[in-house]
Formats: sequence, structure tokens, C-alpha cells
Amino acid sequence: MGTEQKEMRARKSTWAFALAAALTALASATSLTAFAQTRDLKVDGKQPAEFVAERTGKSWAVVIGIDEYEKAPKLKYAGADAKAVAGALAQRGFQVTGLYNAQATRGNILGALGDKLVEQVGEQDRVVIFFAGHGETKKAKGGKTTGYLVPVGGEASALAETAISMSVIRDLSEALPAKHVLFLIDTCYGGIAGTLGRSMPPMTESYLREITRERGRQLITAGGPDQRALEGPEWGHSVFTYYLLEGLEKGLADLNEDGIIPASELYAYLDARVFGAAALKGHVQRPERWDLAAEKGEFVFFSTARPPPPPPPPPKGGLSPDPASRSARPSRN
Repeated sequence: MGTEQKEMRARKSTWAFALAAALTALASATSLTAFAQTRDLKVDGKQPAEFVAERTGKSWAVVIGIDEYEKAPKLKYAGADAKAVAGALAQRGFQVTGLYNAQATRGNILGALGDKLVEQVGEQDRVVIFFAGHGETKKAKGGKTTGYLVPVGGEASALAETAISMSVIRDLSEALPAKHVLFLIDTCYGGIAGTLGRSMPPMTESYLREITRERGRQLITAGGPDQRALEGPEWGHSVFTYYLLEGLEKGLADLNEDGIIPASELYAYLDARVFGAAALKGHVQRPERWDLAAEKGEFVFFSTARPPPPPPPPPKGGLSPDPASRSARPSRN
């Protein structure tokens, strides 16, 4: 490698590091500003986590991970990603259905989402669908693009027949009677029929009432079209799933420290962390958030396994209760 090439490589590395540092600083500044604005927020006299918990029914999840593709390149960490997410959700009280490798056929995925869940969930319930595997974006002659999730037997030459299109995903989400549905798609693709969202709304009493009252259908992808999702041994996962787990299990995605993580806040955290980590590798990967429905409801995680119960009332005598009593490579497209 010549001196000029080395200098160019060093400049690129320095630029990537500076960009990642700037993103991290921006995320921290956003967190501090949001915290200062909302640390005292209460709704009907309740903390946000308590208010949301009272309006949340049962929690359901379908988790899909595919490494062993039959007709597409194999992956290394998708199965581990899915199983780790399944475990994290189960710890938060979700009833989880897992479909891994050979189980993740087109029929089984559609059956789990379109038949079983439709019968199980109630109108106040919430649903998470996590997919780790290949995604494809197909562009028609007229210019329209369609995104596809690729099941274990999917073929790039026959996507309409063997894969699951974004229009099908949207129809499935609308058919579910649940109040809130969140798709977490650990692959990069486009052709999503929805509204692209970027900003994190300020946490106010009216916003919290709105997102818990209205239905919501949201989708977060690991990256956009023409990007590839990083996975590698330094994370033991894909970079998207690594930071997803960090954000939920350690509460790092609770940027304003109010005990809850709406989908928009989760996205803001993932956007900064994933984009910054990819930039340090000289790679471009930026998550995207999409609203699949017109309603303004949002899926909300709690920053702990379950929201803390309210403190017990003091005894009649007025005394306080007894204090005792996880080398990167682009792999998923």
C-alpha cells in the first residue's frame, strides 16, 4: 500500500471517528435536554411508567431468526440475535413464539402472524415482531419499489412467490386487534408503505395521553435500501441487535430517564448508536423508523422488566415502612 493510500485511509478513519463522536455527543445532549424537560412529568398524578402500565394489556411477541438459508447466503448471527431478543422479551412478561432456521418457512411465519396471533391478542394488548435475516428490495420497471422479508426457503429470483412483501406485513399488522404493534426488522431494505419518521417528539402530558389512547403500527429497520447490516464477533450479534439489547436490558434507550421507552425514543437511541458504530468501521448503516398507520399511538417499552409498583401507604401511626420489610462485516441486505 502506497503512502498516498495510507494517508487517505487514515483520513477516512479519522472522519469516521469524529462523526461517531459527534453523534454520541448529540445523543447525550438530546438526552440531557429531554430529561430536564420531563423529569417531573406526571399524568393524573402518576409517573409515566405507572400511567402507561395501567393502559397496557397483555404482551405478545413473534421472534424470527434465520442463519441456515436454503437458497440464499447463510448468516452467522441472526439465530443468536433472535434468541437473545426472545429471552429479553420473555423477561419483560411477553409471551414469545420463536421461529428459527428450518421453522421459519413462509407458511409458518404467515400462520403465526395471521392466524394464531389474531385469535390470541386483545384490543388493549401490544405485539412485537422481530425478524433477523435477509431482506430484499425489488424495483419494478415503473420505478415502484417493494420490500420483502426472506424466509428460510426464499429465492431472490422469485420474491413475490417465496418471500413476504411489505404490503403483506402491513395487512397483517392491521388485522391484529392489538392496540400497538411494533416490527423490529434486523435487515436493510426499502419499499416500505408508510410514513418515514425521524424526530423524537417531546414528552408532554398530551403526547403521553395520545400515544397510549390511539392505535399504533410502527416499524424500525436496521438500515435503509442499498445499505447492508453489520454483524461481527466484537458484538456477538449484529450491530442493530447488540444496541437493541443494550437499550432495553440496561435501560440505555430511556434517554430522558422517565421509566418508559416509546418506539420513537428507541429509534432515536438506535439511530445514533448504530450509525456511529458503523461509521467507525468505515460503513454506512442508518436505521429507519416508519409509521404504518395514520393513528398516532406508539408502542412503549418499560425501561425495567416491569414498571415499579406504587409505594405502600405508611402505617396509621405515621411511621415509614420497615426498609428491610455484549471483526465486523456487512452481511444482511
